[in-house]
Amino acid sequence: MVPSSLFAYYHLLMARRNETTSELECKSCGSDAVIEIDLTLPDGTEVTFNSCHNCEARWWKQDGRKLDLEVVLDLASKPRS
Repeated sequence: MVPSSLFAYYHLLMARRNETTSELECKSCGSDAVIEIDLTLPDGTEVTFNSCHNCEARWWKQDGRKLDLEVVLDLASKPRS
């Protein structure tokens, strides 16, 4: 199936995500229109970035714990050890 618009494509992707992965929920607005991206920072630290498509809230996690943006920026500025 080829969606006719970017909006339709987004909803198709969200439907597929909801069928195959656990539900993510935004803590700010309760929406399930949330993406989660696993990243490895330059120092080797693994973090997860989350973003809500509904309210545009963004947050970072490491090992399931929320990280402040300042901590992520500090980790990202450190060279690989």
